[in-house]
Amino acid sequence: MYNLDNPETIETFDKSDMKSILLNFADQYRDARDNAQKFGVPESYRHIKNIVISGMGGSAIGGDLLRSLFYDECPIPIVINRDYKVPGFVDDSTLFIAASYSGNTEETISAFEFAQGKKAKIISISCGGKLQELSREAGIPNFAIERKGLQPRCALGYLFVPMIFFLSKLGLIMDQSQNLEEAVEVIAQASKELSPDVPTEDNQAKQLANSLYDKLPVIYAPQSYFDIVAMRWKGQINENSKMMAFYNVIPEMNHNEIVGWGIPEYVTGKCVVIILTDSDESPKIRKRIDVTKSLIVEAGTQVIEIQATGESTLAKALDLIYFGDFMSYYLAMLNGVDPTPIERILILKSMLGS
Repeated sequence: MYNLDNPETIETFDKSDMKSILLNFADQYRDARDNAQKFGVPESYRHIKNIVISGMGGSAIGGDLLRSLFYDECPIPIVINRDYKVPGFVDDSTLFIAASYSGNTEETISAFEFAQGKKAKIISISCGGKLQELSREAGIPNFAIERKGLQPRCALGYLFVPMIFFLSKLGLIMDQSQNLEEAVEVIAQASKELSPDVPTEDNQAKQLANSLYDKLPVIYAPQSYFDIVAMRWKGQINENSKMMAFYNVIPEMNHNEIVGWGIPEYVTGKCVVIILTDSDESPKIRKRIDVTKSLIVEAGTQVIEIQATGESTLAKALDLIYFGDFMSYYLAMLNGVDPTPIERILILKSMLGS
């Protein structure tokens, strides 16, 4: 296992300099906010009955977050679409958001064209590519991401923040400027605490990465907004750390998955469970978390609880996501891999296109 406090470890494996992206994530949220505030949403888009957000992978997670964070505030349904087609209910009363960082994701472009055929009210998000080209040809508003050359999972701020402002400008949710500013401050502080320059004894992200080395991470979280945070952790461990991970939500896993802990022993003994929590959870959820932890520990598996920082729900969610991003980065170093490349996804795309 490599030493995370040795600068040579970072220099050897982080060949694409993901470290700089992580350390400057607060600036990404600020840039996205500033550009989103200036972006005009057509008045004709106000009379909508549902929202469909189409994307894949890192480009879709922003939509997932939007749905999860504002499910109890937004008065109309938000549906995330990860397919070539669109749901049958899409029509001229649908706000259809097509999100693709590259602008060339084939599933998203296909769904975009289906939405056009159904006369949906469309906004696209990309930093160029065919999606931007098609949008401009059709006179469809395109939120242009100025920062190029990122992996989509490293562009969460550019893909997520604009959607918040789209909804607030349409009067569907409260203005989130203040909550986003809090989130930026929380992440800016976290970047100092989680930086590679901070030794392991004072760095929680490094400590958790060491605990997960050569283990199978299983991430649990309350259903509310943490469900998507847990999914993000799982995906970041897959893509950054190049290893398997799984996630589920509480209370749903209390009705099925909890029964499976303990068999086979050689699997559960290799697992580490991470539970993402919030100091403001309801007493019922808090009790479920405590009981769930005790049952898993009884089955012979280590359980680690990570609590969010911040006051607003938005700040808490983005804080936990940021912690998971840095942790998966350090786990990549321990695994001796560059966190940026996603070779198997590129091979898969190549084989599908041949």
